[in-house]
Amino acid sequence: MNIIARTVRHLFCLLFVSIAVSCQQQTPPALPAEAVVQPDAYELFVRAHPRYPRTMEIYRNKELMAKATPYSPIYICLSQQRGRLYVDDKVAADWPVSTGTNNHATPTGRFRVQEKKKTYNSRTWGRIYDADGKCINKDADTRKDRVPEGGKFVGASMPNWHRLTGSGIGMHTGKVRAGRTLSHGCIRTPSLMASQLFEITATGKTRITITKEVEKCYPTFVGTIHNTADRVPAEQQMATPPSTDKPQPIAEPTTPKAPTQEATVAEQNQPTPEEQAPPAA
Repeated sequence: MNIIARTVRHLFCLLFVSIAVSCQQQTPPALPAEAVVQPDAYELFVRAHPRYPRTMEIYRNKELMAKATPYSPIYICLSQQRGRLYVDDKVAADWPVSTGTNNHATPTGRFRVQEKKKTYNSRTWGRIYDADGKCINKDADTRKDRVPEGGKFVGASMPNWHRLTGSGIGMHTGKVRAGRTLSHGCIRTPSLMASQLFEITATGKTRITITKEVEKCYPTFVGTIHNTADRVPAEQQMATPPSTDKPQPIAEPTTPKAPTQEATVAEQNQPTPEEQAPPAA
């Protein structure tokens, strides 16, 4: 019986050792060498426009726009001539703007909305008419141009007015050309986007930051880049508008567009109040 018992114990030991060795030899499944992060709707929008930021397209994320509050920050990037609204640290909207020319530069810094008016006319910039009603100055400046006897001054129309400074710099609906500076210092915004922003912002609460370079909170696109060593910060990717040379096409991702993306074309051919009224500030 002792011999049988020893034999059984020996067999059990061999079986246990065999199972242990077998488990040690099994290797875990290999992980993919490169993890692919799916691009979000905003990245798809930017990559779908090779000439970005020089495009009249407007990006709006419906879900994020619905969550926007008067405290949602707005950034105006002068080098790109784009405006962006952020919600939950993500781009909720991206639109073209036209800011001040070299002779009337738009100031940089952090500003708070001081005043809001749905309809507004400039007290500085506009047109001067003579006594017969004929326009004699289409780009009048009340600080230096005089109105003739019997004539009148008509201030430039600036719907959806947001005053940012005491000197009259603000954001409003106006004529916009992608990548071009046109104003006397104000931030001209397409009518569609200006109207939506007017419903979100609030006097004394909304902050608008104007910066020469791309804002630091701008997302770094990594969705279609596999090697982390090849990732380029957003500030270097699109810090300045493209040159006049033919732009290099950007490969579009193969994934379908996210359902939350809504892109519309700003009214390029439709006359704005400023095209019929004096040039906006």
